[in-house]
Parts: sequence; C-alpha cells; structure tokens
Amino acid sequence: MFPHMHPGIGIRFIHSGKFQWSVEGQEVELLPDDLSITNPWQLYGSPHGKTDIGEYTWMLVKPETYGTNTPLSLGSWTQLSQNFQKNLGDLLTKENTIVLRNAKKLKKYFVEMKNELCGQETGYEIIAGNLIDNFFIELYRHLSNRKQRIEKEYNFTEELTTIITNDLNKKWIIEDLALQFGMGKTKFTDEVKKLTGYPPASFIINLKIEKAIELLKNETNNLSEIALVCGFSSLQHFTSTFSNRIGIGPAKFRVANRKQNG
Repeated sequence: MFPHMHPGIGIRFIHSGKFQWSVEGQEVELLPDDLSITNPWQLYGSPHGKTDIGEYTWMLVKPETYGTNTPLSLGSWTQLSQNFQKNLGDLLTKENTIVLRNAKKLKKYFVEMKNELCGQETGYEIIAGNLIDNFFIELYRHLSNRKQRIEKEYNFTEELTTIITNDLNKKWIIEDLALQFGMGKTKFTDEVKKLTGYPPASFIINLKIEKAIELLKNETNNLSEIALVCGFSSLQHFTSTFSNRIGIGPAKFRVANRKQNG
C-alpha cells in the first residue's frame, strides 16, 4: 500500500472510516462520503504502507490513451463524445490532487456498479458502461463549476486587493467598498472573511502592514514616511499596529532584516 501508480484513472469513494493517503507526496485525509481521483501517472497510496480501517469502493477506468500531454480517450465502449473526453481529461490533469468533499450525490454510481458487477445479469456490461459515462458527466459538471467558482473567488480577492493597495492612504468605508462589488455590507463582510480569513477592516490592515514591510526593507524610507504612505494616522499608530501584528516594532524589524541580509 505504499504510494504506487495504477494503469488508469483511479476513483475511490469512502463509505466509512478515515483514510490517510498520499498523492504525489501530498498527504490527504479522506472521510465518509469523500471522493478521491488520481491519474495514471500519479503516485498514490498510504505514506506509511498500511491500510486504514474502513470501507471504500475503488474503480479503475483504463483509457485507450491518456497522458499529461495526450488527450483523454476512453475507448470504443463509451458513448461520450471525443470533445467531452478531451475536456474532462483537461480538468483532471489541471489539479494535482482531486478530492471531492461530501460527494453524497455520486455515491449512487458506486452502489449500482457493485450491484451490476456482482449480479452480472443480462446486459450488465452495457449498464456498467452507462453508469461510468453518467458518473463522468456529473464529475465534469462538478469540477467545471468548482473551477469557475475558484476563478470567481480569486478575481474577487485580486480586485479587492488592487483597489485597496492603490490607495492605502484612503480611509476606507466598508459600505463603500461593498457597493463597488454590488453587495450589501453584511454579504461583503461574509465574502471577504470566507476568502481571506479576515473581516474587511483586518484585511485592510494586513495589506497596509505588507506594504510597510516592503518599504522597511528599503533603507531610504524613514518610519514617518512609511506610516504616511501606508495610511496610518500617526507614527505611533503605525508602530503599535505593526508590533501587534508582527510581534516587534518597525524599527527593530528593519534592524533584524538588515542583519539577516548582511
């Protein structure tokens, strides 16, 4: 069970237990209803070489052709179009570690697949193929929607950061910032906290401190100038805020940085 490669797309759905696995050296924890997907070229397994206690269903889909620079082609058994297969492969290769949390919606495919393969009634091969096709369709929708959501969240954070850093001197009013994003204060505050881990006021201070650190590394800027550029009301305000966030004052930070860099 040490990390190894499988000759296909590995799909695992966790039914019970907790699993500590590794994908390309990155450790992931999988809990009930989580789904894990690996590509044929990825090392996957237990970092400790042991099987954790629990139950999971594992499917291995062997493509006709598929690689980091080779479009996904599942073979003649599938009814999915070549264009769809290519797009699915593109999504799968763009993420180093694919884990879908709380993927209860996809559980039915593993239950039905098990029933078909164990029962092997007439036409079970056709039904099994259809189940895999339908699973890949739902998987594609999920990954595509997630990609769009991540891009939207990234753009939101980038735009907010740009707006603030372009005018650190400004006394930012949260309601005004929210209006620039077409949101009310409450929704905007929740969104910023969700994406950055901080409420808007703290996030703005963090950006000011980041700029201050950048300027402190330049010996030509005195502390009063830095305080002014970064939008602090006074040198005292700058010093106390910097100390609270970094653990030492800006003057001591500059000295420590000077020593560190020779």
